[in-house]
Amino acid sequence: MSDLRLHDHEPVSRAHLEQPRLPVVHMHVFDPFWFGYTRLGRFRKTGSVRGRFWLECVEDLRNSLETRGQHLFLRFGMSAAAALQQLTAQVQIATVFTFAEVCSEELQQEAEFEEALRQLGGSAKLVRCWGYTLHHIDDLAQGCGKPPERWINPSLSFGSFKREIRSCRVRPVAAEWQHLPKSGGLSRPPDVDEAWWGDVPSLAALGYSREELCEAEEARSLSAIPWRGGESLALARLQAYIWERRALKQYVGTTDWTANGKCTAPNDQTSKLSPYLAFGCLSPRLLYWEIQRFEKGDRCKGAKGLINSLLWRDFYRFIVHYAWGNRMYHLYGPMNCGSVPGGHKTPTKWCCKHYNNLFGGSDPRLWTWEKNLEKFGKWASGTTGFPFVDAAMLELKQTGYMLHLNRETVGWFFVRDLQTDWRLAAEWFESRLLDYDCVLNWGNWAYFILTQLPAREDDRPGGGPRYTLPRYSPYLMATQVLGWGRDHDPSAGYVKKWIRSLGSLPAELAREPWKLQAGDLDLEPLSDDFWSCATCTLHNPPTNRRCEACNSRRPACSSANTTALGIYAEQPMVPPPPEDSMGLCANCGSVDAGWASEEAVFYCETCWAQWATDTVTLGGDALRARPLSGAELGESQISDGWALVPDAALLGPVGSEGGTAGELAKPPPVAKKGGRWGVRDRTDKVAGG
Repeated sequence: MSDLRLHDHEPVSRAHLEQPRLPVVHMHVFDPFWFGYTRLGRFRKTGSVRGRFWLECVEDLRNSLETRGQHLFLRFGMSAAAALQQLTAQVQIATVFTFAEVCSEELQQEAEFEEALRQLGGSAKLVRCWGYTLHHIDDLAQGCGKPPERWINPSLSFGSFKREIRSCRVRPVAAEWQHLPKSGGLSRPPDVDEAWWGDVPSLAALGYSREELCEAEEARSLSAIPWRGGESLALARLQAYIWERRALKQYVGTTDWTANGKCTAPNDQTSKLSPYLAFGCLSPRLLYWEIQRFEKGDRCKGAKGLINSLLWRDFYRFIVHYAWGNRMYHLYGPMNCGSVPGGHKTPTKWCCKHYNNLFGGSDPRLWTWEKNLEKFGKWASGTTGFPFVDAAMLELKQTGYMLHLNRETVGWFFVRDLQTDWRLAAEWFESRLLDYDCVLNWGNWAYFILTQLPAREDDRPGGGPRYTLPRYSPYLMATQVLGWGRDHDPSAGYVKKWIRSLGSLPAELAREPWKLQAGDLDLEPLSDDFWSCATCTLHNPPTNRRCEACNSRRPACSSANTTALGIYAEQPMVPPPPEDSMGLCANCGSVDAGWASEEAVFYCETCWAQWATDTVTLGGDALRARPLSGAELGESQISDGWALVPDAALLGPVGSEGGTAGELAKPPPVAKKGGRWGVRDRTDKVAGG
């Protein structure tokens, strides 16, 4: 089992519905591969914070199965292929049902498992079911009016994807159960010794060090959101968010740039469901239909925003499957011909019309990509000298969480200013994020961060198609570091929370502490110590801004304060933009870095770039690191959460009658036999797994 839930789980449904009835084994393996190390940076693939959440998800799944008379076959310290060998020592396998994968490492694991199944001999087969997305892959051709292969291409934009898919239906929850109303409940598990099923391992048993175990414990105490894994908790959070607090009316989401103050926004502006979606504890279709049910009585803007987040997941999943493939991991990105075997390593104007023209970025092939571990180390440890970046990276390191707005900010800083191989940063996110999702994480880096490299118009002679060239600057190019810091953390409360040494500074200086070195700043005293005049050496009271003897200005920052500020007493690793490059934007009214047009009208960089962009934002449903009222969910709330699942989609106990509600008007479409998925072929004579 991959998605760690029982509701709306097609492999589970198919296994229990296939005729004739055979015993069913539910299997989950903690493969050591996922606790190993990444390819480039050699970071642990699954950090201890996410590892603990994973264990909690599996424990909850096992409990849910046991209440329905089922068991969960658990193994760790071995591959799924090796666990299959142990399984066949006790039972004979007829069919294995699983969710299909699209990312390269997952596909490799799937292929190894299928090869192990083939080597068993006999007629055992592997049936791949399509999951993860809001829209089913079998419905795309009929819903969109043309095969997905014809319109899902490497350069497809999110806006175009939404226009194509809006006519495609979303299936009911657990459609497999609903069109067979008298299912007879679940099949019985095989009659084997109880000890054979196995137990949920500990973090230590999975190979985590003592230091990593301490990190996992500290993360729970530092995080304002007490994340606990499992389907039961996911359903309870969904029920509380939509129905108890009716919080859809407050939902803004992390992808709405127009809503300021995100770092200090109320909790209910985001749903905090992204870890549960990432681990498959919550079906996106159940979330979608609950939103639709809420809108029948109370329409609100937040409903569209949350559904938009689900569409981002669909967009990345389908484009990786149909168009990107392994190109998603290429240095030049999946939309660049340089990532194709035989493609141009150096772009030519006549062939490689800039693939980023929707976003206004320059071609990654024209940039010099370093593998500078010193730069990466400062970025990852939160010691760049830019407090807004550092606070976000410290939050990620210590809690496994980062606001999506901050993911954008630190991503653009890493690519534009550090000009270091972006895949190192993507791997760091993979290691640290609690809600890590392969297609969302790598897709966002490749599609959203890499395609907005600073650009200038092509001034080379020779004509040809419009092209853009890299724009370099000795100063900070990721202006979101300063602009979004002011917009979304105006009081600097977020920065001060994670960087205690800046806690006594005014908001502006906490965000930009290098200004403390400017001699003409008129600052409040930073300590209770007397200060010595640099002109006449007179010792003055700390409340004096000027010397009592010669009227000289008090030094901007005493040596004691400089020591207390640590790295923030020095210039950051990238020089901030000079004050004369800042101005009042004629479009949005914000004070930011930018430049003037030919008509001498000043625009900030964001508005300047937006002219050439499709309106896109980072996908995924984000989390908010703020205190959560009623954060710990009680048993009654968990029970209420399970009540959201339609009766027809609930997996009843062994031998119970299936539900009759929500029967489909017509059965799901049948895939062609021998196709990639083959999940709709009802000619199987045996079932189980």
